[in-house]
Amino acid sequence: MIHAADYPLTTRNHAAANRGGFSLLEILLSIAILGGSLAVLSQLALTGTDAAREARELSVARILCQTKLSEILLQNISPQSLPMSPVESADSGSMIPFQYSVEVQPAALDGLLAVRVTVEATDPDGGPAIATYALTRWMIDPTLGLEEAEAEEKAAKEAEAAASAEAAE
Repeated sequence: MIHAADYPLTTRNHAAANRGGFSLLEILLSIAILGGSLAVLSQLALTGTDAAREARELSVARILCQTKLSEILLQNISPQSLPMSPVESADSGSMIPFQYSVEVQPAALDGLLAVRVTVEATDPDGGPAIATYALTRWMIDPTLGLEEAEAEEKAAKEAEAAASAEAAE
């Protein structure tokens, strides 16, 4: 049997130094790796949060744009161009101000108008727009008087039908 007394003192100290444990260099290196990975993860979380906010604002801008375009199309008058004007957000949780504009131009075909509605989510800090959404819709120009032409055509058909009924009698 081997006893500790059989080995000199220096050998016992050397054996104690070889047993398991971490050196200061290993601990510092692991802390540096941990810090670097936490920095990368926090940047990823920040990027994800920004992308989610931007997607939410774009979704609200799309809904507002569709609503404004529907309002314009339901009016029975010729649409007018409007510069950027504030619009109320449908999302009560959003603190971002929205603006919309309307551009009305003649379309490529005669008798049609191209109506473009643009909605922007403006940055409250004065930076560039957070989200922009635009819709363009072609519509028949209400100033053409197509309703009157249809009414005249209908009256002519009725007169023709009345004349043919009289001729048959």
